[in-house]
Amino acid sequence: MPTVTQFTDPMCTWCWGAEPIVRHLRVAYGDRVRFEFVMGGLVADFEAFYDARNDISTPADVIPHWEEAAAVHGMPMDTTVLAEDPPDSTHPANVAVAAARLQDRALAHRYLRRLREAYTTERVNVATREAQLDLAAAVGLDVEAFRTALEDGSARAAFERDQRRLREAGVRSFPTYRLTGPDGTRQAAGFQSFDALSELLTSVAPGLESASPPPVAEFVAAYGPVATQEVAEVYELSRGKAHQTLASLHEAGAVAVDERPDCRFWIAPDGAD
Repeated sequence: MPTVTQFTDPMCTWCWGAEPIVRHLRVAYGDRVRFEFVMGGLVADFEAFYDARNDISTPADVIPHWEEAAAVHGMPMDTTVLAEDPPDSTHPANVAVAAARLQDRALAHRYLRRLREAYTTERVNVATREAQLDLAAAVGLDVEAFRTALEDGSARAAFERDQRRLREAGVRSFPTYRLTGPDGTRQAAGFQSFDALSELLTSVAPGLESASPPPVAEFVAAYGPVATQEVAEVYELSRGKAHQTLASLHEAGAVAVDERPDCRFWIAPDGAD
């Protein structure tokens, strides 16, 4: 089975911006493609960190970068956490994903998504143990097993294995994608379009066919909460048209609104599967 690997960090804005692309790939290829996420660790220690290219040395310096990125990728963004409760490092969140993955790969993917959402749209510093445990419970992980993995070193060891994979692959930016299949391996660094990744994927897995997306309300029920940009991406609509479509479904009771500070998501209505 072909595999799409994303080298990533839960607190990376461009990785958050890539969520619509990843969901588009999932919808298009379903269980014919395996998806995995390798935790790279963006910033070990903000006190010792300096990004000369973007002139970033503190979390507050990230705010203009986030705002510029959001203008490109279109995902909702609230920068308050960077000013009011900034992280000392992104590594604890990476280790937390590794702890989740030791339990269940599918739940770990859900957990990674929740970390991204909480950090970028809910003003939650996901580098803290309290936030990590709360989010683990929210996605259905065994919280005590999760806590044990964080405390006994097994999650840290799993994260360090991921970092070795990062170095072996020569990854220098997030996200970076590694696509493997019967006809070889391809790698692409940085923010990528669905078309670009799909072309690379079919180059390593000739004959792989994509499927059409389900009705929008079914997509929201399966993947919610979803951002307007995710619907725009998956259904190849303008953001304005995607919003109109979702608003119409909301009026009809087919989708509900999940309001967050300065951010809006769409979810299945209460009681819907």
